[in-house]
Amino acid sequence: MTMFLNIHFLDSKTLGKPGSLEDIIEFFEKTGFEIKEFEVNGERIVWKYDLYLAYDAKNCWFYAFNPRWRFEVHQIIAWDVPELGGVGRHYIRTINNNEPYFWDPEKDPERYARFYQDIGKGLYTILRPTFGWIEWDLEWLPTKHEDIENLRLPALYWVNFFGPPYVRQLGREKILKAPAWQIEELPDGGLLYVLASSPGWCKEQVSLEAVKAYFGIDQVR
Repeated sequence: MTMFLNIHFLDSKTLGKPGSLEDIIEFFEKTGFEIKEFEVNGERIVWKYDLYLAYDAKNCWFYAFNPRWRFEVHQIIAWDVPELGGVGRHYIRTINNNEPYFWDPEKDPERYARFYQDIGKGLYTILRPTFGWIEWDLEWLPTKHEDIENLRLPALYWVNFFGPPYVRQLGREKILKAPAWQIEELPDGGLLYVLASSPGWCKEQVSLEAVKAYFGIDQVR
């Protein structure tokens, strides 16, 4: 069974504003991706000419491929989604199904892990979310919109993006002193909190039990 490594953001301060989709597409292209397919409401469009259709529909999907890395992503973008509660309820998910890159030691999983983290950090900088994460596909999401809106922390993942509201809620020093493989400052004052050098095969990882105890939560990864 194939596992998908996903980047999740459930909110954004910029999504839907003029230029926001262009910024996302430009970021992928600058990172070496070629946009191969682009859809709005399930219908194929030529995004370079018809991107206004995505703004009108408040959703889009695209497939992109990076030939240098032999790496593909499926990007889902939707905002103010009625089924999720309407205004302010967004769903941004980057899906990658190159699972062997993260598990096979001969493919240098930690190198691909850094590359995927960089994609997450680039999207974070554009979207300015309150919280986000990178983790293997799950049948259900432990973190809901309601959790993010109320700054609750039901779970932690391989990579966690704490936006400024979470940093204030949890305390910057508390996060910086937490058991971690890596903690990094983000451009808007948020913090990147990483538990292992790779989501699959890795040389270094923090004790998940120590993370649970430190944050007082039951679910980590």
